[in-house]
Amino acid sequence: MPQYLIVGAGVFGLSTAYHLLLDGAKDVTVVDRSTTLPAPDAASTDINRIVRSSYGEPLYSKLGQEAITLWKKDFPGIYRESGLLFLGNTKYVSASQANDIAIGVTVIPVPNAAAMRGVIPKHIQLGSIIDSSLQGYITPDGGWADAEGGMTALLKKVIDLGGHIRTGTKVESLLIDTQSTVVGVVVNGGEEIRADKTILATGSWTASIFPESRFGLSDRLVATGQSIACIQLDEIEAERFKDIPVSLNIETGFYMFPPNPDRLIKVAIHDGGYVNYASSEDPSSITPVSTPRTVSNYGKAGLAIPVSMASRLRQHLVAMYPELDRPFCKTRLCWYSDTPDGDWLIDEHPDFKNLILATGGSGHAYKFLPVLGRLVVQKIRGTLSPDAAEKFAFKRSWDAKPDDSRPGREVKVINPNELTL
Repeated sequence: MPQYLIVGAGVFGLSTAYHLLLDGAKDVTVVDRSTTLPAPDAASTDINRIVRSSYGEPLYSKLGQEAITLWKKDFPGIYRESGLLFLGNTKYVSASQANDIAIGVTVIPVPNAAAMRGVIPKHIQLGSIIDSSLQGYITPDGGWADAEGGMTALLKKVIDLGGHIRTGTKVESLLIDTQSTVVGVVVNGGEEIRADKTILATGSWTASIFPESRFGLSDRLVATGQSIACIQLDEIEAERFKDIPVSLNIETGFYMFPPNPDRLIKVAIHDGGYVNYASSEDPSSITPVSTPRTVSNYGKAGLAIPVSMASRLRQHLVAMYPELDRPFCKTRLCWYSDTPDGDWLIDEHPDFKNLILATGGSGHAYKFLPVLGRLVVQKIRGTLSPDAAEKFAFKRSWDAKPDDSRPGREVKVINPNELTL
């Protein structure tokens, strides 16, 4: 039986391990640099993530609908069906609504901002957003997942199915033979771990771990930090706001959640984000590729967000629910592995045999956790649909289309002197 080595125990890595084991694989090993899992600084180690079928492309809509079914079936207690309020006067929102209707999702139109009054609990005061020209729709079966809880549950599933997990194992390089075939990795301490198939699922760290031009990853993937903040509610406030839907404004990128069991409301902006060219090993030196700035390599300072983004988050929060105007109780940068077009990278490397790439989540992979790894397994088995294979290919036309979920949003360079906790 073939040996599979997966580098990275994030969304792509664990989902791939899970589906390999479901498919009958007997020797699956996942290695991760973190000494604890879920990794404290991983994008998926968070209090929640949006789960939706609402996408401008049918492939994602259908996959999202299937994921919602499996969240409910296989991850009890992780998924919350709060409803998703999807806003924006854009072609993306219109196409998403059409795709949702086409696959049978219940859709309630919100033809103008005033109509939001009918889908938000009546005792909740709305802010200036109600006077805007926004339109959109709500899907009652959309919602959110407990992100860290989902990763913990999937990790247990992988272990229960016989998968091997190695923590504190940092990959230093790939093992490549004279025929340009990848036969495993070299990890900290010089140990060699060999496998028939090596799957890179290293998320936002991918380009900085493998920056060499021969791999072509820094041309296709960039680590961008996206700003997140939370506010704390008391028990009375949490009860008042418990029935608000997840809201996502495609025009501004702003999104927010109902309170979680700890009475935290999270707000964020799906944006161009920030790149960090300081080395993760030596923050005083500069690297040619963006490296995540997290609590693992910067301590508490790794949780800070740009002052300008904190201001934007507050502005959008108050415009939605003015009574929630209060200091943020926590912040962080969530690091995406962005591709130019927002589509994932799931392919065998064209120049290095037996090296499978499973990354490029571009800020919208988590919701597909129950099904994402199946696409990777199908690619390995040669059964991935032609449309999906083309969409996620290494050699696709990267500039053929922009990321329509955040059009024209500028990527900025992070300034350590302009950050706030």
